[in-house]
Amino acid sequence: MKRATVLTLAFLAGLTAPTTISASVAHAASETPTDPCAVPETVYTIDGALPRAWERLKRGGALPILVLNSASSRPDTAYPVLLEKELAARMPDRKVSVTVRNAPGATAQEMLPVLNRELASSSASLLVWQVGTADAMRNIGPDSFGEALGRGIAVAQGRGADVILMDMQYSPQTTQLITFQPYLDYVEWMSQNSDVVHFPRFEMMRHWFEEGRVGFAPDSKAEKLQAYQFVHRCLGRILADTVSTMIDRAGRPAP
Repeated sequence: MKRATVLTLAFLAGLTAPTTISASVAHAASETPTDPCAVPETVYTIDGALPRAWERLKRGGALPILVLNSASSRPDTAYPVLLEKELAARMPDRKVSVTVRNAPGATAQEMLPVLNRELASSSASLLVWQVGTADAMRNIGPDSFGEALGRGIAVAQGRGADVILMDMQYSPQTTQLITFQPYLDYVEWMSQNSDVVHFPRFEMMRHWFEEGRVGFAPDSKAEKLQAYQFVHRCLGRILADTVSTMIDRAGRPAP
């Protein structure tokens, strides 16, 4: 995957709680200033494929997706809802389902039993694993974090699921308090060495903030809600673009 090179703690909790594009379309979107969700290719380019999800669909199966995070989310308004709707519209002849499992405050290591149990019971062909926030907040050793990622990826792939690693959220406030870079680096490294997708939420949110598309004011309830809705809407759209594009790519004959 390309290099993808929070908010006070209270706002971090609030934001995680209540939001087929081809590579050419993604590129065009990055050049369209009227699209508020657009990010440049230096932040994210849809690359790679989802072969396990494609094989499941090719056999006439469904597309069950498991979203695992370390927050307490309100699934009726968070990005997984939009992800399911977008993918269902693109695959009307397939059953698309998105299941969210929360492990509030859990590190990557602490999420492993949940990951194993949920994959065993859901038979998901795609895991979206939100990682890094709790590890960075609790200053878990980056090597231990990386080891947990490797174990979780191995379990998911062994159960026939592709993996998308979604990294942390961004805010100018928490980046002054918490060192995220070692964990971002490990997620990127794992994506390059373990056949998984790195979805750079941190860099996307930083880009939107620096472009003035979203603001993070922890003392303003109205702005927190506006930021939440914007971020989740955009994450849902871009993640749906990612999944559908990579499944299409996996199904193309090799050149």
